[in-house]
Amino acid sequence: MCHVLIIEDDWLIADHIAQLVEAAGARSVDMADTEDDAVTQALARPPEVIISDVNLQAGGRGPDAVRRIVAALGEMPVMFVTGEPRTFQPHSPAMRVLHKPVDDRTLVATFRAIAPLP
Repeated sequence: MCHVLIIEDDWLIADHIAQLVEAAGARSVDMADTEDDAVTQALARPPEVIISDVNLQAGGRGPDAVRRIVAALGEMPVMFVTGEPRTFQPHSPAMRVLHKPVDDRTLVATFRAIAPLP
C-alpha cells in the first residue's frame, strides 16, 4: 500500500480521485489545493505517489509544487491530470499526463501502473 498526495483545487475532483485510488489500494491520501500547501503536506508526510492538476486557481501551479517536493524528497511516481494538456510538458519522461475529463478506469489503471503496491 502507499500514501498519495493529491494536488487539486477543485474539491469534488480531488475527493473523487481520492476515492478511486483508495479503492485501488492506496492506504492513505492527503489533499492540497495550493502549491505551498502541497509542499508543506509532502514534507510533513512524504507521499509515495503524487497526483496533480497543473493550474491551481487557489494558488500556484502543480508542476512547481512537484518540482519543489522532488527536490526535497527525491524522485517518486507522478501523474498529472489536466484540462490543458497542450500547454503542459512534464519535466520528466517518467511522469504520466492524463487529460480531463479522465475516465475512471484509465486513472485507476495508470495509478496501479505507477504506484508501489504489493
